[in-house]
Amino acid sequence: MDVVCLADCAFLSEASNLLRAISRSDVITRFHRELYVLHWPHFDHFPDITYSQQLFLTAVTPLSPMFETIKETATALVDAVNVKVPGGRWQLFEFCDLRVVPDAVKHCAQNMLTAHWTKRLPILQTRPPAALASDAIASALDSINDADQSDWTIIDFCSGAGGPVPLIENLVNKQRRARGKKPITFRLSDIYPNLDAWMEHAARSDHLSFVPQPVDASNPPFSVISVSTAGDKEAAFDEGYESDGSKVFRLFCLAFHHFDDDMAQHVLKSTLQTSDAFAIIELQDRRVGSLLIMILEFWLLLLVTIFYFRHSSLHLLLTYAIPLLPLLHSWDGFVSCLRTRTFDEFLSLVDRVQGNPKGDYNTSRRGDVMAARGDWLFTHSRRLHTWPLGYMEVTFGRKISTVR
Repeated sequence: MDVVCLADCAFLSEASNLLRAISRSDVITRFHRELYVLHWPHFDHFPDITYSQQLFLTAVTPLSPMFETIKETATALVDAVNVKVPGGRWQLFEFCDLRVVPDAVKHCAQNMLTAHWTKRLPILQTRPPAALASDAIASALDSINDADQSDWTIIDFCSGAGGPVPLIENLVNKQRRARGKKPITFRLSDIYPNLDAWMEHAARSDHLSFVPQPVDASNPPFSVISVSTAGDKEAAFDEGYESDGSKVFRLFCLAFHHFDDDMAQHVLKSTLQTSDAFAIIELQDRRVGSLLIMILEFWLLLLVTIFYFRHSSLHLLLTYAIPLLPLLHSWDGFVSCLRTRTFDEFLSLVDRVQGNPKGDYNTSRRGDVMAARGDWLFTHSRRLHTWPLGYMEVTFGRKISTVR
């Protein structure tokens, strides 16, 4: 019997209505938060079910509870031996951080990173990593008491060419609209604005915009700080600075590991002073499994580039004729793993910024970690994005005090 798997459908009701509309004889046999299974062999005659709807149709063999149990057990066993790399973090260089690397090569590298975020690898991934990130951000917004009463803006720092943010915005606001909540505005920013790419992204969404001026994450302009930030707002307005009057949720997608400890402290200090919440999302961690994935990145690019960028002669040239991009990605990914901070190391930065002694934190049954520091609450979680070794690290912070 053929089976159709619809992944990335955010809500059960949406999936149910869609499946019933396809055929009255269809029988939904199994529901799961991320997987809806339908017995129905002729799914290729419905072009309306597209990627833009975040519905992925894949012909697979029937799934069984036993198979899932085996997979979960195997995942747990692999993670048990997926130990942390001994020692602290290493602030080695990444090629894409160097000025000597041509912009054309950097843009190709950014495009490949975007593909890693937004495209799904068959078998190894049930959803694109950006979809997991959107779930994390949506959950973070749900934990904020006034997220639906006050105006909020999610500002992505170090956006590059946009990365996963356009897809994250689409998925987060799709979830919010389906639940009767107002959409959240997302804004792209970078110290080196990529206006051409950003204008193209912004043209596709009413809730995605950008900051055209350079934005330093350690010293952001008045236009991207929260309305709750203390200071003389009239004096700032007289100097030509104007805020949109919203609270700010800062977002760092695959960015925070680029900062050395000194810069990270400045960025974190600015974040705690001028925003009301933030999320740091990394696609890697400092474990042996993540390092192994980055070593295999060279071969992965040789496999997928022809499918992702078959119309880009530069991508093909720098991948197959001169394998510069696979080497660059493999090295930069390996270094990114060594740069990524653990939650303990992140809290140490917070303690240095706030001048507070170390405190305790609690671990939930799911393995999520929670810690309170001053008027902020921080949580940390790991989410499997690529079976069996690829984990997304999510650190979320929100202000818990109403007193400024």
